[in-house]
Amino acid sequence: MDCDICLEELNQVERVPKIAPCGHTVCLRCLQRSDRKECPTCRRAFDVPPDALPNNFYLLRQMELPDRPPRGWCSDCLAPASPRCWEDHDVLPVKRALRRHLQGALQEAAGQLEGLQDQCQEEQAVQALTLLTKKSWNLTLQGEGHELTGTVTNTEDPLTRAMWLLVTAKAALTKSRVEARGPPPAAPGPAPPEARPVREMDVEYVSQTDPNARQQDKAALLAEAPGVTLLVGVWCHWDPAWSLQLLQRAAPTVERLSVNSPREAHLRALHAMPRLRRLYVDGDADLYAQPPELPALPPGHAGLQWLRVWGLPRATTQSLLRAHGGTLEELVLWVGTAGSAGWPWSCGDLHLLLQQSGLRALRRLVLGRLGCIHGPAPCREQRAEVRRVLPGAEVLCDQCDRVELEDV
Repeated sequence: MDCDICLEELNQVERVPKIAPCGHTVCLRCLQRSDRKECPTCRRAFDVPPDALPNNFYLLRQMELPDRPPRGWCSDCLAPASPRCWEDHDVLPVKRALRRHLQGALQEAAGQLEGLQDQCQEEQAVQALTLLTKKSWNLTLQGEGHELTGTVTNTEDPLTRAMWLLVTAKAALTKSRVEARGPPPAAPGPAPPEARPVREMDVEYVSQTDPNARQQDKAALLAEAPGVTLLVGVWCHWDPAWSLQLLQRAAPTVERLSVNSPREAHLRALHAMPRLRRLYVDGDADLYAQPPELPALPPGHAGLQWLRVWGLPRATTQSLLRAHGGTLEELVLWVGTAGSAGWPWSCGDLHLLLQQSGLRALRRLVLGRLGCIHGPAPCREQRAEVRRVLPGAEVLCDQCDRVELEDV
């Protein structure tokens, strides 16, 4: 992930991503290069030192993902750059490499597209009209050991329409017949609960799309959601209505869940899941204007045993802890030590927050520090205060104690 100003790769030190008051994200080094306290993108001024601006935790979390896409392109290997490529080959950040490969092409293509429709033969015209008039197309691209798949939904977007014309003219399409599928055979009666297998669903790549994208995939996932026990990768802010519907469909049976950037409706939906035992919830700034507070659990709910929280407002976090205080055994909470950065980047009274949350069953607390204010001495002091109010719990810091965090 690169800074949009200097095009250098972001990191957690001198190029940590900062969010200016205008909403733009810029690396710390770019902000510090100028004597003026202003956003280099839009020139809007701000009145705090650059290092006091909040970090972009979404980008920091993406940088930590083990399977995130490679960020360099090797022109010698014609492939994503490996660590060895960075030492000996011609490697550029992927955005810069893309600009090099497309240099001049977009301007030339604009002129060529004008006459392309007149060059189409009749059969090609029929193919183009077919591509343009159907609701969506599933694509598979294969070449030299690689395969890419995806779905293109037809809209009034001129780029999509121009793409279909280009595909018709350049791809030498051939027509294949797709046999109609009959209804699936009737399933036997429902199995007793103890005989039902664990059903898992990972929706990360589909949920990180806009409401008009991948509609067939989303409909299929909604149909498969009932009966799921493990649901991960639910990004709520891209398509809020669909992600809420997915949570509601899975609610009766889901036991383990991870959600990112939920809105209040999503939080209330997961709060109503009767069998939920393990939850990873990753919030964002949209909840901070009016932080929602969750009520006590309805009767008959199992209650969480394991919870990992990042980025929820303080009031929302505390209401969640209170609701599950009688059952929660392990808590991973991203929070900083004392400072002026505000919750959760700094917190000078964490022991009071936890004491007031009624964590009667807690056995283990891990304090996550990524992007937060942290130092060895303040950390030791904070953990000592927490141990006094949670005498039966092990209290650890993921950095000082080198804790390897588990997934949901």
